[in-house]
Amino acid sequence: MPIVSISLTRILLKKLDSLIRNRGYSSRSEAIRDAIRGALEEFELSRFKRGKATATITVISEHMKHDVDERLTRIRHQHNAIVSGNMHLHLGKRYCLDVLITEGEAKEVMTFISQIRAIRGIHQVAYTLVPIIDEIHASEGTGRSKRSE
Repeated sequence: MPIVSISLTRILLKKLDSLIRNRGYSSRSEAIRDAIRGALEEFELSRFKRGKATATITVISEHMKHDVDERLTRIRHQHNAIVSGNMHLHLGKRYCLDVLITEGEAKEVMTFISQIRAIRGIHQVAYTLVPIIDEIHASEGTGRSKRSE
């Protein structure tokens, strides 16, 4: 692995060392590599307009509004081709939490998320969208994911 030198202010270095302790990184290099991967993923996502993507979608709704659950199930079935899994949990007596995992064309995944957001009675929708890039399995012919470097 090539060695790269960087210059940091004392304040930034203190913050980096604190991050390493709090997150359990084994070294500064590991923490910096992880930060660079995150920045690169964010950059790729900002340029991402079409192609395959995977998303984890978290939905919170009121438990007593059964029509919300029925509408969410109906939309989920309409998008069965991209939904690879889901989980339903109760948060206390008042709320339901649904987690849906998708994989498909980014446009269809985003349409699915928009339809969920449009359901009356949904309190909150949060998602993480990650592009599926062909290069993930082509890390210099090693067969390793670039994420594992």
